[in-house]
Amino acid sequence: MFAQPLIAAVIAVTAMVPPGTTPGVDVSGSQAGIDFSQVGGFAIVKEGGSQLASGPYVSTSYPGLVAGARAHGLHVGHYWLSGDFLSPTASADYFVDHLVDYRPGDVLALDDEVLDDSTRLWNDADVAAFFTRVHERVGDHVPWLYIGAGNLRSQSWPQTIATGTKLWVASWGANDGTYPGEPDLGGAYPAWSVHQYTSKGSVGGIRVDLDVAKADAFDVVTPSDPVPPAKLPKTTTETDGVPGPIMWERTQNWLRIEQGYTGPIDGVPGVNTYAAFQRAMRDYGYSGPIDGVPGVNTWAAAQRLGQRWGYTGPVDGVMGPNSWRAFAKFVNQDKYD
Repeated sequence: MFAQPLIAAVIAVTAMVPPGTTPGVDVSGSQAGIDFSQVGGFAIVKEGGSQLASGPYVSTSYPGLVAGARAHGLHVGHYWLSGDFLSPTASADYFVDHLVDYRPGDVLALDDEVLDDSTRLWNDADVAAFFTRVHERVGDHVPWLYIGAGNLRSQSWPQTIATGTKLWVASWGANDGTYPGEPDLGGAYPAWSVHQYTSKGSVGGIRVDLDVAKADAFDVVTPSDPVPPAKLPKTTTETDGVPGPIMWERTQNWLRIEQGYTGPIDGVPGVNTYAAFQRAMRDYGYSGPIDGVPGVNTWAAAQRLGQRWGYTGPVDGVMGPNSWRAFAKFVNQDKYD
């Protein structure tokens, strides 16, 4: 997680923690070979992420770390690192598809930060879309959102809170290995369930982040039904093949739900709409710049999306009535009303 310069001093995993909390660690490839017999009550293991321009991946250390934590009776979790190169919904699918030895009651977590090739923190709509899709795939589960306290306070999280996702906040204080006290949430979240309080822990000489979890952190969540928004009308583009304002309103609403688009739902596409569209098209093979200026490669990706909705024409990046009909079938889905 948050990169820090290597230091000589490390603090034991048995460092003082608040009464009534359970100590634990979060681990990735940097902690391969860790002795889990020296860990407290839980271990959250990195599965992979979508922060690399080369595409989503599963860490080679993931299966072994899960097996090691499980063998020592720890409460196990799996986490995914957010990124620019796969939509939240597609990320959730990839995450669930590649889980190793997932068992009911395991934590399923999202690490929301900007690392490597990624340039954008996922926002409230992104995170909510990720956990909504995870719930659709696995049913009731234990969802955690990992985020730095400053990033948490930089925006509001009503949609994520509505999913029942528990807050796993990183707040290190002086980061001297001692517990720094309550993290400052700034009113952005009702309460924290897990606190990563230092990056200066050590287990058998392996450097590791230290966490504490409240009792509720491992409770399985059944999301409440959200209040449905006013529905958008369906676009007639599905039949007439002519894109118009209603089709673009539905497109903007789809991008709001799955790509973090924050512009107006006004049916008038501009640079922000097209940039979000290009991010979405990465799931369909678009590898060009996210510049809000769609070209042949952007529209070829849209045609590949359309192939899943009945389009049988050439993938040439030239949108005609048949291309638009197929795309309109996609955005006419009820979930994009």
